[in-house]
Amino acid sequence: MKINVTIDVSRETLENIFITAIEGGSNYWYYLGKESIETINNVCPKASGMALSERLFAAVYDYDAVVPIYDIEDIEGEPLGVLNKETIKERLEKCANSGNMWALQDEINERGDATSSDVVFQYLVLNDYIYG
Repeated sequence: MKINVTIDVSRETLENIFITAIEGGSNYWYYLGKESIETINNVCPKASGMALSERLFAAVYDYDAVVPIYDIEDIEGEPLGVLNKETIKERLEKCANSGNMWALQDEINERGDATSSDVVFQYLVLNDYIYG
């Protein structure tokens, strides 16, 4: 039997996922290239007083920026994927319908950590769980 379940993912939960992934959980695979930083700075400058992870989230979520994410082992190559508000919902749904639902559920229930944030962040960027 297959059922559909609706899950509320708050802005705060999404922001926590971005911050935890960028500040540690996903550092082993992602890289924010020059184009990424310029995109973030154009809509949410350093002078805002927010950390880069917070500015990345605001750029994507609040300003509809499209931010490319690169492979840390190939920083000059093509982006692995992009973060953008348009794909967040469908990619969270894919995570929720995968064997990695636990990661999203931990984040929603405020039990998230670097591992769960990394798993969800991979879905947001790559539309799948690749690393780890």
